[in-house]
Amino acid sequence: MDTREKVSSNRNYKFNIDKFNSQTWEDFDYFRKKKVFIFGIGYGAEFYFENDENHIVGIIDNDKKKQGLPIDLFVNKKALNKCQEKKVLDVSVLNQYPVDHIVILIANLNASEQIAEQLESLGINNYFSLIAMETIRTKSFIRAKDYIIDNIYKKQTDKIEPNKLVFYNTGGYFGHGKYITEQLLKLRNDLDIVWIVSDLTLNVPEGIRLVYGGNRNKYIPELETAKMWIYDNLVPLYFQKRPEQIYVQVKHWSSVTLKTFGFDVSNFRNEDRDLVVYKHNSVMIDYIITGSEFDTDACRSGFVYNGKVLQAGSPRSDILFNEGQYREKICNYFNLDNNKKILLYAPTFRYKQGVYYTPEAYETNIDYGLLVKKLADRFTDDWSILLRLHPIVSDASTSMKRPDYVIDASDYPDSQELVAAADVMITDYSSIMFEPAFVRKPVFLYAPDRKEYIDGERKLLIDYDTLPFPIAESNEELAYNIESFKQDKYVSKVDEFMEKYGVHEDGHASERVARFILDLIDGIRSN
Repeated sequence: MDTREKVSSNRNYKFNIDKFNSQTWEDFDYFRKKKVFIFGIGYGAEFYFENDENHIVGIIDNDKKKQGLPIDLFVNKKALNKCQEKKVLDVSVLNQYPVDHIVILIANLNASEQIAEQLESLGINNYFSLIAMETIRTKSFIRAKDYIIDNIYKKQTDKIEPNKLVFYNTGGYFGHGKYITEQLLKLRNDLDIVWIVSDLTLNVPEGIRLVYGGNRNKYIPELETAKMWIYDNLVPLYFQKRPEQIYVQVKHWSSVTLKTFGFDVSNFRNEDRDLVVYKHNSVMIDYIITGSEFDTDACRSGFVYNGKVLQAGSPRSDILFNEGQYREKICNYFNLDNNKKILLYAPTFRYKQGVYYTPEAYETNIDYGLLVKKLADRFTDDWSILLRLHPIVSDASTSMKRPDYVIDASDYPDSQELVAAADVMITDYSSIMFEPAFVRKPVFLYAPDRKEYIDGERKLLIDYDTLPFPIAESNEELAYNIESFKQDKYVSKVDEFMEKYGVHEDGHASERVARFILDLIDGIRSN
């Protein structure tokens, strides 16, 4: 039995909401005489409209960036004929109805239990979960998700457009892809550059088309007809590359791979589900962009990949070599005094172990007051502090305890601009630590859960004690490291480290990658 079969044979999946373990579509049919709302506009909603002819009042979503926008930006246009309300609704719309007059179909495939709890808090008990009912029908949670995806996906037969490139950077406009794109726009004006995003209101340069990734009827045809895919994450299981297409994997970290990932980390945690997706990608990838020989070796292992590699550097790190421009931009955005130094505190997320590993924010209890004092003593009197959580847990920043003078930058769209603007960084296990060091800015590590993280959560590819940054496991140690910091000694250690791992960033990686991509598009390089 292969990995995919093992995962699909899971017949014992249990939801934490008891009623989800027994609800069926027949039960839901009984409630159709009530006013029906769908909660969650995305793949589940798309599946519903593809398979059900009944009309509903409207579609609710918690994402404020979707609320008020036309529903056909996110699902098939046929939904317009089946919905009374033509725009995405806020949950407050339910206050207009007696609770016994409505029924909610939760169509969000990943957060049905959280939405159920939200509805319960509003006094609404008439709700059903689409993924739960499909799990019961198919006798497997994974099979249910696959069925929903496969049911939506319709094979395209359109011709490949030779100048079309599709970028995906975890749903936003940032990372390596952003800086490669901007170099491509400087070099050529005949490209059709498509970005698959989760927010259609993103501010992007002229020459870029945004397509909403939650609307498969728009997203899939773009992938199907593009000559090249440039991804920093993984291509989903439901899509298969054609032989004449080119898949370039750029990953989402810089030129030093600190932590295990992909096959290595999934084997460490025994996560069969993730192994299936990585295997799907490893056989399709044509090129991986890396920044050093060490990075290349790590990517070959994590992706289980033996194909071609372009060792070009870290495109997203190029802006560090032009920091003045971005410092002014960040100061204006957050209304900071340009005469103050900037500290960027960027802790990574942790995994909460359950049925699957779930990312969550981690409260490090860093002593900001002591931090400000020591920074002032060692460097200068005046500091601004920016807190940047990992994008996957950025929403948790609003509930984290922090003094008023610590500014939450977790929602800022591009972490690289924050790094470029900052004078000093503090982090823990994030690979972002290496990027300020490319231009020899001070980096301090604060890792109070060091043993638990490294032994039980993510194995490291580099011995933590050999990193060129001062390491602290307590606020007192962090204060001492700042107080005793010597720039010349630090630069010497960083130089030695970068040389050892073959990292030589020069601010021109994005241009090298852009020219490489154009050569592939133009057929100058063979795939």
